[in-house]
Formats: sequence, structure tokens, C-alpha cells
Amino acid sequence: MSTSKTEVRRANSSARPWRWISALLAVSQLATPPVITRVFGDFLSSGATNRALVTPSGYAFSIWGMITLLTVATGVAVLRYGLGSTWETRILAELSVVYTGFSAWLVVAAQDWLWLSVAVFAAMVVALVDVVRLMVRHDGDLTCPRWVRLLATVTFGLYLGWSSVAVFVNVAAAAIRAGAPAGDVGWQAAVLVAATATAIVLTVVLRGSPGYVAAVAWALVAVAIGAAHRGSTVLSVVSAVATAVIVGTAAGQIVGTRRRHDR
Repeated sequence: MSTSKTEVRRANSSARPWRWISALLAVSQLATPPVITRVFGDFLSSGATNRALVTPSGYAFSIWGMITLLTVATGVAVLRYGLGSTWETRILAELSVVYTGFSAWLVVAAQDWLWLSVAVFAAMVVALVDVVRLMVRHDGDLTCPRWVRLLATVTFGLYLGWSSVAVFVNVAAAAIRAGAPAGDVGWQAAVLVAATATAIVLTVVLRGSPGYVAAVAWALVAVAIGAAHRGSTVLSVVSAVATAVIVGTAAGQIVGTRRRHDR
């Protein structure tokens, strides 16, 4: 994707309002959780999500704190330096959808509207896939400092990795809420296989992007631990194997990319 300096300058001009919008929405992600908890109570500690065998162990959800803090740091960096690409406005608009979706998901989850929470997460993942794909596969278009590029790629990769697994956990919770047996291994193994297949495809598309792979591995290891604590050795082993497969796929993608660059 080759672009002229004039095109980049025009893109920078149109992106400025979106830099502010996305940065402010990133900050809102820090403010929303305590407000929602104060109004609705600690709703995440109960309900169908915690009954699913494939729900990650509780410690894993701490990643949300790191992700939201990183989005604020990235938003400030982008405000200062921009990304410097003709598609900057596009991804800032998509990130604004994601950050709004985060707050919307908390409200929806507090109401126990689980299928709607699946839809919200799915919309966030679709937006994040495009963001990370552009950052990874068209990074040569970016004119921002290298550290800004790295920060943004890792941050959005982490966000996508965790969210892409969370979609399937929410599917399991919604199914249980609709009457599916919470202790049944079979259908939840199918959900876990679907999550793994999706992660493998995205690992290839994103060329083993470290932020994405790290968040998926974090989530799947926590699923393995959570399943073991709930007495499901089968799901624990499946999740552990899935983690190894995804990390191996990522390693293959990274080695392949380096070889292509060395030619």
C-alpha cells in the first residue's frame, strides 16, 4: 500500500477529531466498571458465566485492567504523534466502537442479557480484527515513531486475543442460561474447539502477532485451570493442548515471516 505525503497529510487532518474521540472513550473504560458495579453490584461473580466449565479461572480477568490502561496510554500516544496512515481514521473509528462496546457489554451483562452480550462482544471482535490486521499486515504505511507502532499493535492484539475467547465463553454462558446442562462436557468441548479453530485462523491472518497470541494463551491456560477446578479433566486437557497448538502456529508464522523478509 504506497501512499503519497499529500495523502498522508490529508489523512492526518481528518484523523484528528477521531484521535480525541477514541482517546476519551478509552478513558471511559476505566470509569465505567466501578460505576456499573456500584449500581448493579458484583454481577460478574455470579450467574451462568460462572457455571460454565469453560469459564477461565478468576485470576485471568485481571487482564482487563492491563488492557484498559494500555488503551489509554496508546490513546495519549496517538493524540501526540498520530499513526500517520491513510487508514488511521478507519481504525480510530473502529476502536471507538470497541471502547463503546466495552461499556455497553457491562450494562448488558449486568441485566443478564447474555445473548445480547455475545452480539456485543462479536461486534467488538470484528472491529478489532480489522484494526490488528491493518497494524500487522500494513505496518509499512505507518509514519509514527516505532515505539508508538509497537505499543498500539501489542495493545490492540491483547484486546482482540482476550475478547475473541470471551465471545465463546459468553456463548457457553448464554446456552446454560437457555437451559443447556452446565455440567455437560460434550457441547462445551465443541465450544472450546470452535474457539481454538478461530484462534488458529486469526493467528495465521495476524502472522503470529505476539500481543494477540499472548492474550489467547493467557485465556486458554485459565480455561484449563478453571475446568480442572470444576472437575473436568477432559476440558482442561483440551484447553492445554489448544494453547500449545496456537503457540506453535504462532512460532511457525513468525519464523516464516522472517524468512520471507530475509530473501
